[in-house]
Amino acid sequence: MALSSDAVRLVEQDLLVKADVLAHYLKGLGATDPDRAKAALGDIVARLKDAVPAEVGDSKSDHSPSSDRRSPVLVASRSGGGEDIEEFILDSLANSPRGLYVQDIVNHFAEAEIEIKRPTLVVRLHRLVQAGKLTSRTHGHYVLSEAEHDRRKSA
Repeated sequence: MALSSDAVRLVEQDLLVKADVLAHYLKGLGATDPDRAKAALGDIVARLKDAVPAEVGDSKSDHSPSSDRRSPVLVASRSGGGEDIEEFILDSLANSPRGLYVQDIVNHFAEAEIEIKRPTLVVRLHRLVQAGKLTSRTHGHYVLSEAEHDRRKSA
């Protein structure tokens, strides 16, 4: 069964969002343990190479990145990648013990080249507060909840 070009694009966008999340995790790991981050990167690359048949990965198709083409800007929307987006938010806050304001979180997304509308982010933040993963001590300022902090320490 062949997928429509729209479905293929959606899968590609989802993979790119997940790649950005992986890059974010590796950056955090690299800050604390660079050797482990390198090893993890090697394992990830090996698994990804095994996922694509050699003849496909070696071909010079129209889909290979070119140096003159700008890297895609990923868009965080209401419909997809919710868990990854929320995990990105939680990771950003885990790396900021004093917490972050909404604009700081928007800036983290921009640095990762993930486009998210501020109202969408605010809704996600409120959902994370309701889920007990975040706490808002003052309006527009968020920190990891004690439960989420403890969960991450034990993981």
